[in-house]
Amino acid sequence: MTENTIKAIIVDDEKNGRENLRGVLHEFCPEIELVAEAENALQAIDFIIKLKPYLVFLDIEMPGGNGFKVLEYFKEPWFSVIFVTAYNHYAIQAIRFSALDYILKPIDALFVKTAVSRYIDQKSHVDQRLKQFLNNEIRSKENKRIALPMSDKINYVEINRIVKCRGEANYTRVFITTGEEHIVSKPLVEYEDILAGYGFIRTHKSFIVNVSHIQSFVKSDGGYLIMSDQTIVPVSRRKKELVLRELK
Repeated sequence: MTENTIKAIIVDDEKNGRENLRGVLHEFCPEIELVAEAENALQAIDFIIKLKPYLVFLDIEMPGGNGFKVLEYFKEPWFSVIFVTAYNHYAIQAIRFSALDYILKPIDALFVKTAVSRYIDQKSHVDQRLKQFLNNEIRSKENKRIALPMSDKINYVEINRIVKCRGEANYTRVFITTGEEHIVSKPLVEYEDILAGYGFIRTHKSFIVNVSHIQSFVKSDGGYLIMSDQTIVPVSRRKKELVLRELK
């Protein structure tokens, strides 16, 4: 992706709608780089959080939550929104959500190109909003703690101090930077869900690791990780591509 490329996603529950818009963008807006296409509101929220797009082409009427529900999730969105919908009676709501543009289906390529040009004119403001969002996100996670229920007490540990978690049947062993180990009476899958938004990935059926504590990836012997505490964590064949992508 070059400096002038605009990272964007399409959100539309109709396959034809996604294909038509994708074709228009490819032909008339080469500066747009589509990084994902979501079929519903929940998928859209997930893609926006993970991929940090600058521009979202958003349908309104979708099963499982409309486009406005997506925007309500982000109290201070850094991205710009272009609504692309078959319904003209949502225009007032779109204005309330500070939409960049409101395009009716069937889409007109000229309208799309004009909306993208309008975005380019204000791109520097979007860059600043994204930078502020990322700074806030980092600060909010720096000292975030997690509760580790033990048999006789509950320990609270800062998430960034967790090196890895190992599943042991219905228990999880949590390894801390100090060398401490906590055995928690919950399966590994529960901590996979809890820690997913804090830079942890599943490398093996028995391990979740903190990406920031990965020291190196050794490709020989099937592949394994050396962590910051000098321990070794296996990488399964299915997870190798994910691990390499995260390290890049």
